[in-house]
Amino acid sequence: MTNDEFYVLDMEMKTISPVISGEIKTSERDFKRKKDINAPCRITGDNKVAVPIYGVVRGYLERILREKGENVCDTGAKGAKGCGRCILCDLFGNLGRRGRVFFDDLKSNEDFNKVVKVSFHSRISRDDASVSDSLTIEEIQEDALFEGKIRILNPKEKDIELLSASIEAINEFGLGGWIRRGRGRVDMKIKSVSKRKWSEFYERGKEVAAKIMV
Repeated sequence: MTNDEFYVLDMEMKTISPVISGEIKTSERDFKRKKDINAPCRITGDNKVAVPIYGVVRGYLERILREKGENVCDTGAKGAKGCGRCILCDLFGNLGRRGRVFFDDLKSNEDFNKVVKVSFHSRISRDDASVSDSLTIEEIQEDALFEGKIRILNPKEKDIELLSASIEAINEFGLGGWIRRGRGRVDMKIKSVSKRKWSEFYERGKEVAAKIMV
């Protein structure tokens, strides 16, 4: 493997149970709140559903490596900066230094309205069995297909092995919200790995320039 090389991983995910993928855009959250939706799903500009996987892949891999006896950083901890030397910092980066792995959000093949349904959840009082509170949540339904890419710069021998280990943990324990209540079960996999070279961009640039200059 040379510095000229990078990998492109084609990712695929199928939902096994409803998945809750929280919206982060303030404008969208405010819009949905006016419709009495407490927890909206993340919607893209082209009306698909987005499921971010960077954090969950990193989080599960951290647990796996710790249990294996590796000394790795917990950059999810408050005020943590990362050591810049451990396996996780190398892959995912740390404060002031980017990692070698770049994640797309996984995006649904079908439009938002076809794969997301609104569900109503009640909180029952233990004292008198009355409804003490309620939540209206958007949930990605079962059998929804998602695709995306992961790119690895300066790939190392165990990179695919490490990412695959984390994906296996995701498939076992789930992702997103309410996984302790059966939400978030998915079947995620690496469909293919393409070995690419930075030098190919120069050749593509020459082709584009030739067309422009005609």
